[in-house]
Amino acid sequence: MDHKHLNKIIPYLGEISSEKGEEIIAKYCPFCKGGQHHDKNTFAINRTTGAYNCKRGKCNESGSIYQLAEFLRVDIEEDRATYFRESKQKKTYKKIENRHETLSKSTIAYFKLRMISEETLRKARVTTDNRGNIVFNYYHDGNLEFVKYKLPRQAQKGEAKSWREADTKPILYGMDECIPGKPLVIVEGEPDKLTLDECNIENAVSIPSGTEDFTWLDLTWEWLEKFDEIIIWSDNDLAGKGFQQEAISRLSDWKIKVVHTEYKDSNQMLVTIAQAEGLERAKEEIRKAVKNAKTIKKEFLSDLADVRRKDYRSDKAISTGYTELDDLIGGMYGGQLIIWTGFNGSGKSTFLSNLLLNGIDKGNRTFVYSGELSKSEFKEWMDLQASGSENLTNYYCSVKRQDIPIPDPRYYDYLDNFYRDRIYLFDTDDYATDKKILEAMSYMAKREGIKVFAIDNLMTMNITGNGEINEKQGKLILKLKQFARTFNAVVHLVAHPRKPGPGQRRVDKYSISGTADITNLADRVIGFHRLNADERTKEEYSGYNNLLTIFKDRKFGVYDEEILFYFDYFSKRYYTNDFEKERKYSWTNNITNQDKIIKDFHDVTGKVSVPF
Repeated sequence: MDHKHLNKIIPYLGEISSEKGEEIIAKYCPFCKGGQHHDKNTFAINRTTGAYNCKRGKCNESGSIYQLAEFLRVDIEEDRATYFRESKQKKTYKKIENRHETLSKSTIAYFKLRMISEETLRKARVTTDNRGNIVFNYYHDGNLEFVKYKLPRQAQKGEAKSWREADTKPILYGMDECIPGKPLVIVEGEPDKLTLDECNIENAVSIPSGTEDFTWLDLTWEWLEKFDEIIIWSDNDLAGKGFQQEAISRLSDWKIKVVHTEYKDSNQMLVTIAQAEGLERAKEEIRKAVKNAKTIKKEFLSDLADVRRKDYRSDKAISTGYTELDDLIGGMYGGQLIIWTGFNGSGKSTFLSNLLLNGIDKGNRTFVYSGELSKSEFKEWMDLQASGSENLTNYYCSVKRQDIPIPDPRYYDYLDNFYRDRIYLFDTDDYATDKKILEAMSYMAKREGIKVFAIDNLMTMNITGNGEINEKQGKLILKLKQFARTFNAVVHLVAHPRKPGPGQRRVDKYSISGTADITNLADRVIGFHRLNADERTKEEYSGYNNLLTIFKDRKFGVYDEEILFYFDYFSKRYYTNDFEKERKYSWTNNITNQDKIIKDFHDVTGKVSVPF
């Protein structure tokens, strides 16, 4: 390992206790800080390999120098790329002597069934061997580097449907036809690359082998760096999704886009649409899918005299959308970690959703992890709040024997256009880990410039690593705080309180379940409380539904200030005045006159068409 990588890391490990042979021993582990008893000299990093580990049982963190650099926020990615290119032993690949020049009628017929023409096959240098197998010839700089064979029929049980020429260099198929400066499209299989060729989509390449083999990435690294944009179109199956996520991770320094369709792959899409609507229509849809691909996405020591002073005029606040709350805390600011808490059913998640919606309407793009609501449930809740009571409809529930308010289906397209490119959900139905969520957050901060992040909630996350739960939570809170500062982002974290004590009706900042680091490291701690029946009989609470309490505000020094809120059951909106209750979000500006006429007719007649 080049020691310049290690030299960048060492200053951020704190005091070094000793150097024993190949091991450098730090006084304190940067992950656990020695734990509760401040254990010393437990953290070691290998001088040669860069591997590290903490020998303290409750921590036991370990990994590579690059994982350590990421945790400490030390930028060695450029060094890492150089290291892998220079330190790996260069493998020698054999030259290909046996070339196949013929394109047989059977190969042409095979691809005709897949809607790929002979002209496309010849341009892509597809040939046939003397046994009738299809041959894909991989060229780079005019040299044949890799050859892959495929059966021109359905493989029998136990028979390989495709194979490669042994010991040839696994590069990308179609490299020589690509033009740097234009977007590069990477697909999984050769037929998918040929499909894009058939549709006149430039710069299409396919990977040489299985989705878990990324040898091609290292071998084509310098060539890939010539492209400013890379589009990934993986197969729509488990292996394809795994390939997509790994490709995004491995190419994380670049502008990446991803194609999403309901089809297994591009060739299936071409064939299916062509059979139903014609070949030209199918090609048009393929081109549209590529065009609509979506973007997915330090120094630690400073002389104080050299630190640039903050320009408060450029410290842009993000309004909460609530006048009384903004008056107290001045909106939200980049670099802040904001903790929200409240007993179950208090309405904290609903209020946070409403607050995020207010920000989205002002152009503040947002990322949300919702651990308790499914994606469709989250969308329904936000639809209600974005619609307001004026734009809702209802359906009669025979079980409850009453009308239930729902978003009006006539406005679904308007709402979707309003959400598009403004709000993103963490896309998983599994039990999410903190690592995956943080990876997604970093990705969206880097790729999309997202500045508002919401995690709802701490208890639904599987916090990885070793140690007691409080210790692991402390590490996570520190990472979230670092994330907020690194990306100048606002991070909202919902943290449930512990079970209330005897006679306790309201939360306080000491009620939050888990480590004290949650409130200690937070910039703001806000509690949300639903007024009970007894409280609502008091004159000062008459008519109100909820009470918001600011327990801590590091920026303006606000403590224990309270704001009362009303709640509209139909639209799920929280408000302090009529304007906030009847707020018209910007999507309503696009409602056509025709839709307004239809709505007015339905309002008068009571006839509503609901898809149930």
